[in-house]
Amino acid sequence: MGLAGVALAVLGTGGALDRAGLAASVGAMLVSSVGYVLAARWREGADPLAATAWQLTAGALVLVPLAAGVEGAPPPLNGPTLLAFGYVTLAATALAFACWFTGLRHLPAGTVGLLGLLNPLTGVLLGTTLDGDELGPRQGLGLALVAAGILLGAPRSPTRTGADAPTGAPAEGTGTGGGLPGRRVP
Repeated sequence: MGLAGVALAVLGTGGALDRAGLAASVGAMLVSSVGYVLAARWREGADPLAATAWQLTAGALVLVPLAAGVEGAPPPLNGPTLLAFGYVTLAATALAFACWFTGLRHLPAGTVGLLGLLNPLTGVLLGTTLDGDELGPRQGLGLALVAAGILLGAPRSPTRTGADAPTGAPAEGTGTGGGLPGRRVP
């Protein structure tokens, strides 16, 4: 449902899709998905800030030579440009990724996958509010399908608390259970 909503939302109110942009979007989604799986696999015992720093460094080592080959030398740097680079580097990249990877440690994989649906939804809404893009009925339906898909797909974890919990046993998710000492009930 969410993917169908994304398709409706990005088709816009008319015109053709940019094939290069669509290919880049699909590529980014695939690379992000692999990254999320690897981050989940390697998260045990890793400091989120250190893991983020290494991932960003590795990405830069791949992208800088490619960017230099395609775009050429960077423009001269002045005060406002350096401030903008500082903001993008520290707040919009390092802090954002540190928060994201810290969140990945606490979220189930199904939830992380659903959160990816928010990217195109956010892009459409930002394009509408900041760039004056038109939001037609087809896009509105797409955004509604994305939201419904996220809500319906969100993992549910029934918990028993208080009077619903068996006598003498801790409530689910609050301690040990399952008959094995030290094992948490999911």
